[in-house]
Amino acid sequence: MTRYLAAITTGLAVLAAITQAAAASGGLKRAEELFRRVDYDRARRELAADTAALDARSLDEAMLMRARLETDFASAEALYTRAMQSKNERVAERGRLDLASMRYASGDYRGALDLLAAKGSPGSGQERDEGLFFSALCHRQLGDNARAAAEFALVTRGPYATWSALERAGIDAQGGRLPDAIAEYEALQKSRPNPIALFKLGECYEALGDRDKALERYRSLVARFPRSLEAARGNEKIQLLTQERSKPKDAKPAGGGESGEPRTGEAKTGTAGRGFTIQFGSFSTRANALAVSGKLEKILRGVRVESVEMDGRVWHRVRSGFYETRGAAEKDLARAQEQSGLSGTVVPLK
Repeated sequence: MTRYLAAITTGLAVLAAITQAAAASGGLKRAEELFRRVDYDRARRELAADTAALDARSLDEAMLMRARLETDFASAEALYTRAMQSKNERVAERGRLDLASMRYASGDYRGALDLLAAKGSPGSGQERDEGLFFSALCHRQLGDNARAAAEFALVTRGPYATWSALERAGIDAQGGRLPDAIAEYEALQKSRPNPIALFKLGECYEALGDRDKALERYRSLVARFPRSLEAARGNEKIQLLTQERSKPKDAKPAGGGESGEPRTGEAKTGTAGRGFTIQFGSFSTRANALAVSGKLEKILRGVRVESVEMDGRVWHRVRSGFYETRGAAEKDLARAQEQSGLSGTVVPLK
């Protein structure tokens, strides 16, 4: 999830930068074009060289772009704060939203909510949707799923609509309302096909025990979005489910579980022959689980956060990969521990 949200934040920020600088001229326009090309160093130099020639409106625009190009959090925050004090209402609003999204990305969810609530009225159009979207993300990270779902439901158009629909379906899936989640993912596939929705659909059908539909969704994902990050995870799922379906119907589980070593006969294939995964901890706070998964995504494939309810509490497990043998899982675990310093355990899949 962290990877998805980071992609959302980065992509929408770039979109905002491009659209807002379209009316600029001179150095600002050249800087905007360099920004579009992801040539941030040259864009920064262009802005610095041409600042004296910019009029008041262009100076405000330049300040926003400088904030987006700034790599130091404190410096960026200072520039956004200055932008929020601009007499140009659009620049001030843009600065407020950009700073809120930056605080969200850094994990300061309450700080982001304070900024988003500062305007009082949500307004209309894309800026209104953006404010609602990031507000909903913050509420979800803070555990208020009901408030988050209500705000996501208000975003029905524009670039935030797809992500809001995905998040809303994810809330239903996390809460165990799998039929509702499936209906939302299926509706999203019909209107705005998305590899994340297809993968989540497969997981929902798998959780309901419908392996045929799960396989159908995973195969559709691989065929329609072969270059997506989800396609690799889909292929792993297809392999596991195909192996499971090919086993005799009267095959019995060998026993064992997460909390102990596998029993005799499990050394190669794991519990009921379904293989192994690596678990890097179980957290009561989802934000902590996402922070750990974010570190691991740079090292391992198939990193995910699985939410489960135990004794009336929801726990968020950080897991990675699907392995046929314990040895293959232990090899990746050793590599992850060496590169990240995080400890983990190889556990058989049930």
